[in-house]
Formats: sequence, structure tokens, C-alpha cells
Amino acid sequence: MKKVDERGSGSAKKSSNTSQKSTSRQLSVKKDAAVKPQSAKPSPARSLASVKKTDADLVPSSNEFDYSLLGVTSKKRQQQKTKRTQQKNREANSRINKRTGKPKTPLAIKIMTPVAVFAALITFYFGYLIKTGYFRETIVASMADGSTANLFVEDALASLSTDKFFPGIKIDGIEVGGMTKEQAKAAVAAAQPKSPDRVAISLSLDGKEYDLDFSNVTFKYNTDDVVNEAYSLYRLKGGEDSATLTEYFNGVQALKVDPKEYQTAYTVKHEGVEETVKELLEKFHLTPEDAQLGSFDPDSRAYTIIPEKNGYNINIPATTEKVKAMLDSRTYVGTVLVEAEIIRPEKTAASISETFGRISSCTTKTTKNSNRNNNIRKACKYMNGTVVKPGHEFSFNKAVGKRTAERGFKEAHVISGGQYEMGLGGGICQVSTTLYNAAICAGLNVTERHWHAFPSTYIALGQDATVDWGIYDLKFKNTTDENIYIVAWWSKSDRICHAEIYGKKLADGQKVKFESKTISSSGTPSGVEYVEDPDMKAGETETVRTAHKACTVVSYQVWYDKNGKEIKRKKISTTSYKAYKKRVAVGTLLDNGKHAKLDTKTGKLSGMPTPTPKPTKKKATPTPKAA
Repeated sequence: MKKVDERGSGSAKKSSNTSQKSTSRQLSVKKDAAVKPQSAKPSPARSLASVKKTDADLVPSSNEFDYSLLGVTSKKRQQQKTKRTQQKNREANSRINKRTGKPKTPLAIKIMTPVAVFAALITFYFGYLIKTGYFRETIVASMADGSTANLFVEDALASLSTDKFFPGIKIDGIEVGGMTKEQAKAAVAAAQPKSPDRVAISLSLDGKEYDLDFSNVTFKYNTDDVVNEAYSLYRLKGGEDSATLTEYFNGVQALKVDPKEYQTAYTVKHEGVEETVKELLEKFHLTPEDAQLGSFDPDSRAYTIIPEKNGYNINIPATTEKVKAMLDSRTYVGTVLVEAEIIRPEKTAASISETFGRISSCTTKTTKNSNRNNNIRKACKYMNGTVVKPGHEFSFNKAVGKRTAERGFKEAHVISGGQYEMGLGGGICQVSTTLYNAAICAGLNVTERHWHAFPSTYIALGQDATVDWGIYDLKFKNTTDENIYIVAWWSKSDRICHAEIYGKKLADGQKVKFESKTISSSGTPSGVEYVEDPDMKAGETETVRTAHKACTVVSYQVWYDKNGKEIKRKKISTTSYKAYKKRVAVGTLLDNGKHAKLDTKTGKLSGMPTPTPKPTKKKATPTPKAA
């Protein structure tokens, strides 16, 4: 029995040792198996610190196996479990040995051992992949040094999730990387000047510059806006996809090599700039204005021209934005081109200078009668310098005015009732006639004209124009698109009456002539018609009308080109003069205040007092000579 026990004990001991060795071999196999799969693992993602862990860091030491890879939660519990398993094995071996006399390995152990080893290897492998981040999402990042790396998404997110500016961001030349928003605002504000040294912005319109007045505009730095804009660069907003995350991370890396510059500027109240620009530009005419004659000196014929004004279709909002952009760019001195469509007028100062001048003129010879010449001179003076605007009508009576002694007119012969009579202003019909001819030759439209009872000696047939205050007038209309000016004067040296019309000259060198044609005529009546003049002394005579034949005259306004070729003919009047005998006035006033009687057929007076005969002188009887 003792031997059996000893043998059994020894066998048990041996079996125990064998079991321990077997377990030790199994652990060794598991340990080796846990290390082998490493060679098949793909290259793990690079961490943000670019630190690569080795396999040795992940495998337990040879003295201590990581039971967690086998799903064991506690090393102590595993050891206890192993001891119980060994105890059961020893008891089983002991029972077998008692029956057979030799130890045997259980079938379950033979089957489970490789399964457990395989499971341990798989568990270790997946644990290794998880621990090294094999299943974690990565991005391909471009680093500041030019290299590329695989980064875990959570690492990229962590690097971008900061409340400070990214390195490489500058505001007004100040590096704000690593600063908070408040720190950046303080740093930028400390370096800013209080206000611009000089603000001198002008607007350029049609080649001219106009200064803007910024005295009522408040300037303020836009520091807050610029800091917020710079801070938002590559800032996470949440929910970014991998492409956006990669763009942001790469952008932050690029800032380290190529910094981003931001500039602050003075901002102004929008209404301040708009009001300033609007106030300046609204002064300009939005519609064009033609140039026009300003003044005309009839004596020197000198004139002035009021220049034309361009029209402007001004885009005030667009111009305002240009000014704002200039201020925002910290440019406080310069010129802004006004956004405007320039509308040019049709008539310019240059075109007036080229076309303005004397259109026509006419002269007539006056008599030696001083009173008549006085009236002609007065009429010319009152009419001289009269301006007739385009589309307006000229009136001779309105221009000269009423003929009164108070206005300097004197009595002279006038044609009235088919004969010459004395009247205030006698002779001014020669002035109206001279102007009438000038108006026709200027191409103007005569709207009222009357002719004398018989032709005048100072003008061609059919070309006279009589006037009488309140009865007859001479009128014509300015049919040009320019003012016309009337120049009139009487020259004492040669007794010439002048009438000139200045304005827009006829086109292409054209000229207009006043032409008349007699279409019918009768002989001059013979005989004399005598009329009584009760204010003239009896027996005195005066011819108040010469003999005139009857005739009908047609007058034309004829246009000629610069080469003298007729291009247009316009009939303007048909004048009919009556036949008149010579008329002689005979005085009938007697010395006693009574009047003699006139025989109108013979011109002789009756009832004249018999003249008292003059006494004859007796001849003296010669005294005889003394002897």
C-alpha cells in the first residue's frame, strides 16, 4: 500500500508537473500566436503627433500574459480558475491511473486546446486593430512642411476646435495667431490711428472734378467686423463632411507658410456718404441745355454766348458704392469717376460761333428835309438792338412806339388819303420799308405788310411798307432756331438809312433776294388836280402829289445757292398802285382872315380884293438956266 501510495503520489506529482509543463507550453504558444498576426496588419494611421507605436509596446512581457485578450476580466480570477482546472485534472488522472495504472490526457482538453488558442489569436488580432485605430475614419492631410499624412478625423477635429485664431492670420500687419477674439481686438485697436490725417475725395464728371464734403460724415473703424471675418476663417460650424474637414485642416496648415492678411478701415454711416454724394450730383442738370447767345451790342456788333450744358443720367447709388469702397480700402485721397451717361446738347457754343452773323441788310437814301430825317433817325434809334426769339413775331409799331412830340418826333410830310400831308413822324415809313426789305432777304416770314397809295421814290415798285400808329403795322416772324437781332441807324454824312438783321446765317452759303415784277401798268394821267389849302396864304401853291400811273406788281422771295443758282422762289405779295393826277395845293387865306374861292379845274382864286393902284410920280419941270 505504501508503494502504491508513493507511486500514486509520485505519479500524481509527476502528472501535476506534466500538467504544469503542458500549461506552460500552451501559454507559450498563445503568446507566440498573439505576436504572429502583427506582420499581416496594414500600416496604421499616423497620429497628430506623428508618433508610431511599435509592436513591442502592444505585446505583454514574457512573464505576464495579457488575459484580457482572451476575454478574461481579471488576472486573479483566471489564476483561480486555472488552479481549479488543474485540481480537477489531477483528480481525474488519479482515478484513471488507479484503474489503468498510467495517466491519460482528457479528450475535451485535446479538442478545446487548439480552439482556445485560435480564439485567443483572433481576439488578440482584432483587439490590436482596434487599439491601433484600424477601423477609425481618417483624412489625407497636407502638412505645413509639404508632406502628406493620414490623420484620424477626431484628431483633425480636435486641432480645429479652438477658440483662438489659427497661426498665420494677420490683421493690419499684426500676427493674431493664438489670440482670442478679445485679445485680437485689443491688439489691433492699439495700433490704429484715431482718424485719417486727410480725407480728400473728389468726383470726376465729364472731365471736371468736384470735391466731396465729408465734414458731416462720422468715421469709425470696422475692427469688429474684420476680427469676426478673420476669426471665421476655417472655423468649424458643425456637421462638416470629410471633404470640408480636409479643406479646413489643409487651409490651417497652409497659413503657417502663407499668412492671410486682413485690413481694417474707417466705415461711415451709409446715409452720410449717400447724402454727401447726392447733394453734390443733384446740382447738375439732368437734361441737356443748348448754348445760346447771351448778349448782342448793336453798335459794335459784338456778342456773347452762353455755353451749352451737358445732360447727365447719373447713377448715384453706383457712385456712392465706389466712394464707400475707396474708404473701406483705406484710400482717403483720390478721385472717383461718376457713373453717368452723358447726354450732349444739339447746339454748342462752337456751332453758334460758326453760324452766327449778319444775315441780311438794306439801305435807302433820304431827302434833305431836316424834320423828316430827324424822324427817321429817331425810329432807327428806338428799333436798334431789338431781339426776336425763335418762333416770336416782331412788330414795328411796338418796337418804335407811338410817334409823339414828347418822344422827339417832328412834323413832316406823310402820305394820307392819296396825297402828302403834314404829320408827326412823317418819314418813318422809309425806316419800315428798309427793314421790310432786310427781313425778306433774311428769309423770314412777313406776316403783315401794307403798301402806299402810290410808289415811293426811295425803293423799287412793290417793295415799300407803310405804317401808321394804331392802323397799319409791319410784322414778321423769326422762323429760325436762333435769336435774331435788328440793327438800324441813320447816317447823317450820306443821309443813308440802314437796316441789318443778325442771327443764324443761311445754310451752305445761300442768299435770298427780293425781286419784283410789274404785271400790268397804265399811262400817267395828264392834267393837274387843285386842292384848297385854307392855312396857306391866298395865291401860294405847293405840289402835294406828283402824277402816278397805275400798276400791279408781284414780289418774290428768291433763294440762290453759293454759286448763284436759283434753288427756290416764293411769291410773297401782289401790290396794286392806283393812277393819280398831279395834285397842287392852293392857299386861300386872305389878309383879313377871310378865304378866297378856288376853282379846282383852273386853280384860280375868286373873291380876291382889288389891289389899290399906286400913285404915279410927276416929273419935275426943269428950271431954266440962267442966262
